[in-house]
Amino acid sequence: MTFALMRGYDHINVVARLDPVAAVRDRELGERMRRYSKIFAFGSPDFGHAVQHATEWRIGALGCDDPSSARYSLAIDLRTAAPDEPDPATAAAMRAAADRLDPEEGEQLAKDEWEIGDRRYRIVRVEKFIQFGDRVLEPPRSTDADLAGDGLLRDHPLDPAAPCGQWEAQLRLNLVGFMPAAGSAPGIVRTEARHAIQAHPGVVLLPPTFIAVELDGESWGPMAGGDTPEDARDGLARHFTGLLPRLREFNGDPASAAELAEWEAMGAGIRAAPGHSFGVRGREFRIVRVSRMLRLGRDGPEAPRPSDQEPYDLPTDA
Repeated sequence: MTFALMRGYDHINVVARLDPVAAVRDRELGERMRRYSKIFAFGSPDFGHAVQHATEWRIGALGCDDPSSARYSLAIDLRTAAPDEPDPATAAAMRAAADRLDPEEGEQLAKDEWEIGDRRYRIVRVEKFIQFGDRVLEPPRSTDADLAGDGLLRDHPLDPAAPCGQWEAQLRLNLVGFMPAAGSAPGIVRTEARHAIQAHPGVVLLPPTFIAVELDGESWGPMAGGDTPEDARDGLARHFTGLLPRLREFNGDPASAAELAEWEAMGAGIRAAPGHSFGVRGREFRIVRVSRMLRLGRDGPEAPRPSDQEPYDLPTDA
């Protein structure tokens, strides 16, 4: 079956009047771009799958750390959806694809695109970035609550030609040439990024995620994350009340009663502290907004790059 090309993948449809909610969101984005004018990549990409039906692309699910995990996730979705598929031949093809992506025995088939019935399934990569200014990381926005939903972004539309405001348009233009800074990634990664800019020149923004970080002088380190600011805060509290005690037990060095009491006090203080920037028992924390973008080309959303198949920040055997 021949599938339609993505319409408007390299266009940005700026309109003078947005609906009230979108107008407020775009105005806040403009305020944040002026205050947090710098952008840097955050962590490794996220992976998932997208689905094309007729001319429309939608996110199937995100949230995987690598392409292989995204293929297993796609296999789960195909097996789950197959019983409800009215066409027996298509249902059989869905189960067959799932069996190749998640075999009972043997290795997974490293195939990132499947055409099944009238749908096309593709493993996709999502880049993450943080905005900052004057050495301050961007906190959550007041309009982020409007974007809350399924953290996996199931069924989220990929519509590059949807009307947008001037500030979203400006950010998307800024991101077209976005790539790892020199010296921050191996040469092959930067080479693939340059190729991606040419092959997938369109950019759409996806709803954000959030992380809790601890500040230490002028440096910071992520400690927990979540789909909402509240999730990130709760994850930070559980870092002290759940993770640390279990790690100590696992390492054969159980925490003392005094340490457990200190960690419980930290967790309670984190949950009770107001705002997105707070100090608890002499330690400084922030809830930070992590933005997400997906590149688009004539044939749809970007698939994993060759270097994504083996994470380049981990040592490999010679």
